[in-house]
Amino acid sequence: MTKRLMLALALLLLQADLSTAQTKGAAAPDSGQKPASAAPNDPNFKSVGFGDWTLHCQSIGAAPQVRRSCEVVQTINLKDQTAPFAEIALGKPSPTEAMMVTVVVPINVSFPSSVQIAVNEKDNQIYELIWKRCLPGGCFASVVMKDEIAKKWRGLNEASGRVRFKNAAAQDVVMPMSFKGLAQALDALAKEP
Repeated sequence: MTKRLMLALALLLLQADLSTAQTKGAAAPDSGQKPASAAPNDPNFKSVGFGDWTLHCQSIGAAPQVRRSCEVVQTINLKDQTAPFAEIALGKPSPTEAMMVTVVVPINVSFPSSVQIAVNEKDNQIYELIWKRCLPGGCFASVVMKDEIAKKWRGLNEASGRVRFKNAAAQDVVMPMSFKGLAQALDALAKEP
């Protein structure tokens, strides 16, 4: 699955989840910003790296209702594989809506279960994401990001995080998560229209 497709799916999930609510290893480390690597010739797509996080922005819709949607994403790659295994995304479907945390993993998941994020192996404050749906390209879990979690994650700058979920055989799958560059990526996200 391409990054652009995963981004589009994550954005659609965030939009659907918020409208429904209203009606009822880590990427390779990097220092600073890097130029866009995905869709460099598409004026409607922007991608800028901040440490282990990337700001993705895309214009969605058709005139006159075009809007810009942005999120910060960390891609998790497995050793010896070129295709992404999972992605973690933080973003708002619109500037007036709450920040969402979304994790996309392969469709090999166990139900009932959830996705859990911890800042390190000894963290007692596990952040739990709820499965929303599975599509052919992956299963999506998300939750509104609480202010105290955002503050805690912003204060970290290490690759100590852990993302855990149960696969279809009910075995724990644990993936690394890095907080390097997250604060800068979220600052850049806040400046987007």
